[in-house]
Amino acid sequence: MEIATEGGHRLLAYISAATRRGAILSPDNLEAYAKSPFRRMRRTSSFQDFVATLGNLTGKSEPLETWTQYLERVGWIKVASESVKLTPLGHAILADLSAPKLDVTNEDASEVILDPSDPFAYVRVIGALSDIGEGLLVDPYFRFDQLETVVEHTQIRRILTSKKIGAPAISQLALALAVYDEPQRPEVRVANELHDRFAISEGDKVIAIGTSLNSVGKNLSIVVPLASIAGNAIRRSHEDLWSSASVLEPKKPAQQTAETTEQPSTAEPEQS
Repeated sequence: MEIATEGGHRLLAYISAATRRGAILSPDNLEAYAKSPFRRMRRTSSFQDFVATLGNLTGKSEPLETWTQYLERVGWIKVASESVKLTPLGHAILADLSAPKLDVTNEDASEVILDPSDPFAYVRVIGALSDIGEGLLVDPYFRFDQLETVVEHTQIRRILTSKKIGAPAISQLALALAVYDEPQRPEVRVANELHDRFAISEGDKVIAIGTSLNSVGKNLSIVVPLASIAGNAIRRSHEDLWSSASVLEPKKPAQQTAETTEQPSTAEPEQS
């Protein structure tokens, strides 16, 4: 059953990408993207011109409402002060549309191919992570620029990375953690050695991710749900790695720390 068309899915992803970075997206911006999401190219085929002309002669059905009107009517977006934002319902629909659709028609573990040419490859991986709930993400190359997406679009509460990213990247990750308040901040630990990437739920779900988050959309990769025997083995081994890994403490910038420790003097100046 189709919940939304590919065009609707693309628009929800576009709105999410724009607004989570703090940009103001107007209805005009949204409609412009909806009408032509990709760069327009000049036609070079006379046959294409003929087909386009034929379409104009036969008549095409025109929508009764704009994309903005439609998405607002079904409650997926909210338009206020000429600014378009996703509603909680819109976020939920986007997460479901972007989640990997696993073929469970046979007994073998199903694979989801994440093709670099797929503009939703990264969104599909985040959708898979959101299904894990408050679980553990294992990625030996997890860096600070993936933290925002994981915090805002999943419920992951633990992240295990490794020293492979290097000391500067580990320091950046510690600074990024300090941006979030305690209830929202996941716990991050750094292991000496990690090799593979997994998302491990608090229940019985374990998925293997073929590449690090920072490479999704660049390289051909896969998302594979693991059978219970393999999943349990992965869970046990990575819980052991988690227990022995170093806790990464949030670190505020040095300037900010100095400002908070310096208390302004409240004493009255001495009278001469």
